[in-house]
Amino acid sequence: MEPQGFDFTTAKTVTGFTLEQVVAELQKPLPAAAYKPVPGASDLTDIDPAYLTEVATKVFGPIGFGWWYDYAPTDLTVSAEVRTAKSGREYTVFTASLHKLIVRYRLIDATGTTLISEPITATGGNDNEVESYAVRGALTNAIGAAFAKLTWQLPVYKGQLSHRNAATFGDKKPGTAVKAGTTKPAVVEPAPVTASDNGHDAELEALLNYVIPPAIQSKHAGKKLGEVSAQVIEWYATKMAVTTPESQELKDKAAALFALQLQPA
Repeated sequence: MEPQGFDFTTAKTVTGFTLEQVVAELQKPLPAAAYKPVPGASDLTDIDPAYLTEVATKVFGPIGFGWWYDYAPTDLTVSAEVRTAKSGREYTVFTASLHKLIVRYRLIDATGTTLISEPITATGGNDNEVESYAVRGALTNAIGAAFAKLTWQLPVYKGQLSHRNAATFGDKKPGTAVKAGTTKPAVVEPAPVTASDNGHDAELEALLNYVIPPAIQSKHAGKKLGEVSAQVIEWYATKMAVTTPESQELKDKAAALFALQLQPA
């Protein structure tokens, strides 16, 4: 959507940020309260989505003018599955999958000429026992994935910043290598799943031996699914954002293994 004669050398957002400043602002560490451990997978870090709205508004301007998102209703699907907890309680889980979301932002040059960015596409997904919350979570997940392509919170995805060291991360001197954790994480017990005589031995063995792709931003990258905890497998299966083919494959494998875990022995 580049208008003729647009001057990129003077391009700024509607709030006055240059492209270089946009990248720097999106990567800037947030307050420590913005980072939380993922329940059941304490080595993984969640970023409070409210901070993305705040920073995006500061950098690009109000949503609907400085930046915006859109998706086709046909790209949003919701399915329901009845599951049984270990306690025997049956409950329904709604899975919302947003197969394509588009984010765009506005730039203005020194002459007042406006440029609308090319679409930044992403996918998102979420599970919840409340259908509307599942849909809302999928939308939030997709927006975060789109902004990640604009280097939103890049230090987190690179393993440099996490909930473990967020309080002191800003104190590091320039040029100092920053490690993801300030304390040694607890040893994760292997998932309590073993091969049995229930007719699924071959499938189960293959899933347990599946190696988590090195491209996945996780301390478990390179490990087999059988070497991580059941909580981590559940998180991969139900809450992990799908942003690459590798993450989609991991989510599918983890979901299959998670389903086998729920079956009676």
